[in-house]
Formats: sequence, C-alpha cells, structure tokens
Amino acid sequence: MAQKRFLYCADSHGDLIHAESVKKLMAFKDSYQPHYVIHGGDFLDLACLRGGASPEDKAHGVVEDYHAGMKFLEQLRPTHLTLGNHDDRMWGIADNFRDGIIREHCASLVRETEAEFKRLKITWIPYVIGKFLKLPCGGPKFFHGFRSSIVGTARLNHHSWGDSISGHVHKPDSYVATHAEGGMSMSAGCIGDIEKMSYANRYTAKMGWRQGFIYGTIDDKTGKWNAWHVVKEGENWISPMGIL
Repeated sequence: MAQKRFLYCADSHGDLIHAESVKKLMAFKDSYQPHYVIHGGDFLDLACLRGGASPEDKAHGVVEDYHAGMKFLEQLRPTHLTLGNHDDRMWGIADNFRDGIIREHCASLVRETEAEFKRLKITWIPYVIGKFLKLPCGGPKFFHGFRSSIVGTARLNHHSWGDSISGHVHKPDSYVATHAEGGMSMSAGCIGDIEKMSYANRYTAKMGWRQGFIYGTIDDKTGKWNAWHVVKEGENWISPMGIL
C-alpha cells in the first residue's frame, strides 16, 4: 500500500492572481512534494470576453491576462487541469462568434494554449457538464464547478458527482456524506486576488470568499482518500498542521 499525495488549486484568474497566495502555494508544493498537481480551472480571467463586458473590460484586452495565466501554469507545472467558465470564454468564441477578427484571434490563442498544455504534459479536459478528471490511483473526481450558489456547494456537488473536489465559488467548503458508503466532497478557496474582483462587490456571497487550496492523499490500492483545506483567515494561513 502506498499513499499518493495530491495538491488542488483553482481560480487564479489571470492577471488578477494573488501574489501572496502563489508564494504560499508554491512553498507548500515544494515541501509536500505531491505526486499530482491539479489546477481546477479559471487560470485565465478574460473579463473582456464576458457577455455584457463593460467598455473598461473590453479596453483591457487579453494580452496581460493571458500571459499572467500562462506564466502561473509554467510556475505551478500542474499534471492535470480542467478549464473553468472564464477560460471557456476563449474556446467558445473560437468555435462560434459573429466577429471574425475576434474569433480568429481567440482561435489562435486556443491553439497556442493547447500546444503549451502538450509541452507541459498537462492532462486536461474542457468545461463541459459531466466531464471530470480522475487520477490513476482513484480518489475523488476533480472539476471546476457549475453551481453559482455558495450555500452547501460541496453537498450539492456530492449529490450530482459523488466524491469530488471543485472550485468556482471561491469558498472553502466540505461535506461528509451520511449514507452507508460514506464519501466526501469539497470546494476550494481561490488563488485570485479577491479585492480585485470588483464585479462581485455588490454580492453578499463575496463575504464568504477566501484565498486557499486543498491537499490530500489517496491509497493507490483501494482508491480511498482524504483531503484538507489550507485557507487564509485575516493575516494567517491556516492548515491542519497549524499556521503556515
């Protein structure tokens, strides 16, 4: 029997990335030495491609955001990645958009991104309901997330996907199942800079957002797993091992 270690982070959001979170995450990775590193999506922000984007968002363009997102992947070196809803804007426009110039630009970036995934040897999946990542040793399903509610997200995800780890809502959450077979689901905090995500300044859900990530172990014989949150609370980064 051997325990495989994994590290999961999500929602770094391109040039909205949180420098302190990156520093803590990379230091933890160096210490923990995970066998698998999973980026759970939204490595880009792409506010300018959002439907109903403001003139300010459109003027910002994609260059800084794109390069920041790719720089983080180069630094993190994930073994696995799932696209998030923000990343998917680029793929969606590349497939079908009425403005040919924007469509062709996004298509070029998609080709470049997929080539980088291949170079970095990242196993990845698109942002499609029902698709998820599963590690060779078993354990939970990994995906970005599709539910917008932060109330009981982990529980709702367990109802649809079973044992799982996701991001999307930027709120650390855990649910331990109460049926005979047991099970657990979790949602992670974010690696993005919460203060810079001004689009959510009028949503009460933002008060539950935290910077953070998840780490865990999987028994490679049985597939049984466990995992724990690392969360920034105030000035401290809290983990089951204490303050990092």
